[in-house]
Amino acid sequence: MKINQTTEPSSIMEVLLEAIKREQESYDYYYRAALQAAKPATRKMLLTLAEWENGHIEELTNHVLELKAQMEIDRAITGGL
Repeated sequence: MKINQTTEPSSIMEVLLEAIKREQESYDYYYRAALQAAKPATRKMLLTLAEWENGHIEELTNHVLELKAQMEIDRAITGGL
């Protein structure tokens, strides 16, 4: 799913999944840049940024799991309606 000015996500799940994708892209960027960094201080900073992005991925993934669990509860309560 590509989000731009004319397309809106149709659900919170789409928003979360898109956010995870973007955080993963940021992680990959910082990590690759760190591998190419000549200065140790630069490498350390880029690895720290990558680590932060990884933390964001974990947090968003937890939200996805919580949302899926809530959806299952809702289905059980409503009988799948």
